[in-house]
Amino acid sequence: MKRNLSHGWVKLSILSLVIFTMACSLFSAPGMSPTSTPTPSPTPTIIIPHAITPSPKLESRCDGLSGTLEIQVLVGPAEAAGLEPFAVGEIPFSVQAAGRTYLVQGGGPISYQEVLTEEWGTYTVSLAMDTTIDGQCGGDAGSEVLNMAVEMSGEQLLEVRAEGFSGDYPWSGTSMVDLTFPLEEGNTQAGEGRAFILHLNN
Repeated sequence: MKRNLSHGWVKLSILSLVIFTMACSLFSAPGMSPTSTPTPSPTPTIIIPHAITPSPKLESRCDGLSGTLEIQVLVGPAEAAGLEPFAVGEIPFSVQAAGRTYLVQGGGPISYQEVLTEEWGTYTVSLAMDTTIDGQCGGDAGSEVLNMAVEMSGEQLLEVRAEGFSGDYPWSGTSMVDLTFPLEEGNTQAGEGRAFILHLNN
């Protein structure tokens, strides 16, 4: 009788152990605790850098500039006679970019003869010369200036004929005039019997 009880107790113990093991295997995955909960990874914060818009670069009005330089000559005692200067000719020029520098170049021949007739007599202007323009255009955007060196070589003759008076005023040789013009149509620089007027094409 005792042997049968002992044998039954052993079977019951083994059965209980098997049931407990099976129950644990239903709720536990291999390598993970039944109570463990996966922790989500933090979402990284994406920082988009603010786009910097460069300031627009103002273009220089010197770039591609062209025009003419009109020469006027004061004939005789113009102020006393109330005469306006004679328009003698125009020298074409252009501006070319050379790196960060804008170079001014121009020139050409001028040939001119004009007779002004008044009640008291005549003024005659004869002129034949070659001209050359060199210089630079530059300055802050909106306040650019033309700096020009104008070389004139040749012959000029002023003849004054009036009642009781006759005078000839020749000039020959080479003269150099330094001029500075704001980029404004019609800007005038005058001196020593000559006037220079700026005319812009663009």
